Amino acid sequence: MIIKAVDERTWKPIRISRGGPPLSHILFADDILLMAEASVAQVRVVKECLDRFCRSSGQKINPLKSKIFISPNVETDLAQRIQWESGFSVTSDLGVYLGMPLLHKKIDKHTFDPLLQKINNKLSGWRSKNLSLAGRITLAKSVITSLPVYTMASIDLPGSVCDKIDQITRSFVWGS
Repeated sequence: MIIKAVDERTWKPIRISRGGPPLSHILFADDILLMAEASVAQVRVVKECLDRFCRSSGQKINPLKSKIFISPNVETDLAQRIQWESGFSVTSDLGVYLGMPLLHKKIDKHTFDPLLQKINNKLSGWRSKNLSLAGRITLAKSVITSLPVYTMASIDLPGSVCDKIDQITRSFVWGS
């Protein structure tokens, strides 16, 4: 239904860049991310597609689990009308999906604060003074250095973040 609506030009997908491919939806398992132009008319098109899907499948959309993200470039009045028309609560942070942040801003070193926090949380549970040097090295190599791998598969880590991970690891191995 979405592809048909896009082909018929009733659903206006977003473009991440000029000349970039149009994006109307991303599906994974039982999750869906819908993207459309920020207008009340587009909210109505999206809702009609969702309503048709619900009628034909017998499934329902849980409004408590559904959120709408509106670009900060959209005027406040229009954003409020879009929210009212959609019936979903508005969020300013898309959060994390499958362990990766759904980014809607420029990537900077603060984007990776949750990763650094995760590394620090792992370390806080280990008592380095009760471990031998070999034990600390083994933990550092097998656990600490593997945590950023998943993130690095899709996003380049800034050098400052890599340096911070090295600093945390060295402090754990050699002591504070």
